[in-house]
Amino acid sequence: MHAAATHALAAAMQSPQSPQSATQDVPRQSGGLARWLAFVIVLAIIGLILGVSGLAYVSVSYAKRYAGLIFPGVSVYGTDLDGLSVDEATSLLAGKLPDPGATPLTLRSGDLRWAGQWSDLGLRFDPAATARLAYQVGREGTPEQQVVSQLQALIVGHVLSPVLLLPDPVFAASVLEEMAPELLVPPVNAGLIIKPDRITTTPARSGRELDVEETVAVLHHAFGFDSEGLSLELLTRLIEPAILNPGPVLAQAEAMLSESFVLTATDSLFDFSGTWSIAPEEIAGWLDTRAVEDEEGARLVLTLDADALRSSVESLNGQLTEDQIAIEVEGTAPVVRAAIEAGEHRATASLIHPSRIYTVQFGDTLMSIAAKHGYPVWRLVQANPELDIDRLQPGQEITIPSIDLLFPLPLIKARRILVDISEQRLYAYEGGRLVHDFVASTGIKSSPTITGTFQVLNKDEEAYASSWDLYMPHFIGVYESAPDFINGIHGLPTLSSGRTLWAGHLGRPVSYGCIVLGLEEAATIYEWAELGTLVEIRQ
Repeated sequence: MHAAATHALAAAMQSPQSPQSATQDVPRQSGGLARWLAFVIVLAIIGLILGVSGLAYVSVSYAKRYAGLIFPGVSVYGTDLDGLSVDEATSLLAGKLPDPGATPLTLRSGDLRWAGQWSDLGLRFDPAATARLAYQVGREGTPEQQVVSQLQALIVGHVLSPVLLLPDPVFAASVLEEMAPELLVPPVNAGLIIKPDRITTTPARSGRELDVEETVAVLHHAFGFDSEGLSLELLTRLIEPAILNPGPVLAQAEAMLSESFVLTATDSLFDFSGTWSIAPEEIAGWLDTRAVEDEEGARLVLTLDADALRSSVESLNGQLTEDQIAIEVEGTAPVVRAAIEAGEHRATASLIHPSRIYTVQFGDTLMSIAAKHGYPVWRLVQANPELDIDRLQPGQEITIPSIDLLFPLPLIKARRILVDISEQRLYAYEGGRLVHDFVASTGIKSSPTITGTFQVLNKDEEAYASSWDLYMPHFIGVYESAPDFINGIHGLPTLSSGRTLWAGHLGRPVSYGCIVLGLEEAATIYEWAELGTLVEIRQ
């Protein structure tokens, strides 16, 4: 061995150059291919000059020189650890390694990327473990491997990534479970796009969800450093759609758009009958689909857009010429919906009698307005709470409430009672044929019988009027003259003393608003009239 060469090599090993910073656990690449070839050539020359024994001598000398110290050329995250003890390197790295809170964390799943926070997963660097790892460089393997590693670190550098402390699996799983909804890509079932001119099928698409269990299982392999910082590869699994094809709903939708939808309605009170045809182009705006799952499995069913349906039904009211009748939208829409879902093209609409606006005329009083429209006065007061009944002005608008208030029961028109105040008679008709004709007495001028169209509300064989201490046999309630106070048809009343009132006075106004009949006549009409029977009272 040449002493000069040995001395020169030892001097070179004791005076290493400061290594360049890098971010990966690979040999330093700052010199490129030429520097690497130079390293190989130097190693070959040293081997030729010194031989095996010389290399062993150099290795032992070099190891003694750096006993307890990190060999030259070792760096971590751009920080040189040349000649430092493990404790010194630990202290240095504690101040040099990046703050986890300021270091980007990229969550990856295939081509998808999400920005995350280290704190989310409880990640942090371990300076002590990193320093111990740096100390092991050049001290592992056979003597020959140690020499190579030492020379490699000296000449081209040895860059280590910092040791990352992984979270506890249970904690990591809980964090990933919280992330799962953000990473969820729901599957898309096959469906339909329904337009007025065509129906288009849409294909099913698979979805993806975070596989928490598998990601936690490979967590120690899933982290990596790149030019953007730390990244975590998330494992996902496919979610297959429940419905792969539209199924029978396609044919059902096509059938619904093959013809118009017909709505019909009748109103016995005003002898109204109506029919409305809704074109397929408008029906298409109602139709929609939804997924259901039952014992038959998952499938598409035809349903309706409730708002669009209500809007269409509401628009039909513009075609009505009778201002006292309207289609009841909230009651009709569910009926149409049920018909559509059953594949039918017809349904019966519900009708209502909406409130109206009346403009006060010169000479009107609240009583005359009530009589004109067939309402008790209190009903008008109730419908117009801000109204000053003593100061009606021509041109003033007041609300006439819905006549439905007077008809809470299903109306029976096959039987009809007519009370003629001017004639003081009661007529009963069945199927248009007069079956009863009785003398009657109506209300006196200060407490008149209200004119209008009503129905039989209730029946009581022996009603009692506490206000007058009267018993009214075979009472048939007709209308509320005041809240919870019903006027009606009954026989000659009797006081609690047993005295019968108004006997011999039938045929002229005597009552306080009721229609009074003879005892036998009252019993007859009581048995004949059904609840809901139409009652007309005219002047």
